[in-house]
Amino acid sequence: MTTIFKFLPGHPWDFNFKVKFYPPEPATLAEDRTRHLLSLQVQHDISTGKLPATLATYALLGSYVAQSVRGDYESSLQYIDFLKSCHLAPLPNETLYEKIEELHRHHKGETSAEADLHYLENAKKLSMYGVQLFHAKDGKGTPVQIGISAYGINIYLDQIRVNRFLWQNIIKIGYRRNIFIIKVKPGELEKNESAVAFKLPDYEAAKRVWKCGVEHHTFF
Repeated sequence: MTTIFKFLPGHPWDFNFKVKFYPPEPATLAEDRTRHLLSLQVQHDISTGKLPATLATYALLGSYVAQSVRGDYESSLQYIDFLKSCHLAPLPNETLYEKIEELHRHHKGETSAEADLHYLENAKKLSMYGVQLFHAKDGKGTPVQIGISAYGINIYLDQIRVNRFLWQNIIKIGYRRNIFIIKVKPGELEKNESAVAFKLPDYEAAKRVWKCGVEHHTFF
């Protein structure tokens, strides 16, 4: 086996495992281990604010993390310290920890694999689950975000989705210089338009958006 270190001389390198494609239906994954790794990625997305949710959802998801890691609930002086170490929300507080502790009690008997599955079944309902975001500008120069996922391409303005193009309604995606272009079927856009374009910071950024779109469309 060839090690990667021989190709990376110089300073120490830090490698991280990341999920590239988020399955719309985690229950269809064949291996429990795969679901566990996916749940770890989603936990990271939540803790960093990439995947926003309500306090109630943070609490529910956190209770499944607790069940997966600790098993059935047992009162302990170290319980809150454990929750704090898990980074279960971008800005956790005592109210969240209390709700998690309360919900954890209801998961008695669930195995780690079952808790991971329940975690993902709830996480997949979040609107930004599995969405890869790219900063861009629309035709009027307004800053927007292009979101690519298993379902298609979304356009967000001030964190609100203003357009959604499902893969089955997209004819072609491409890029020219720093412009990313989505060509869609008739009726998807207003004024009988057949394509919509977005300006990226540079050529490489436009290429990254295009590549991400092609990979997701091909994979799903």
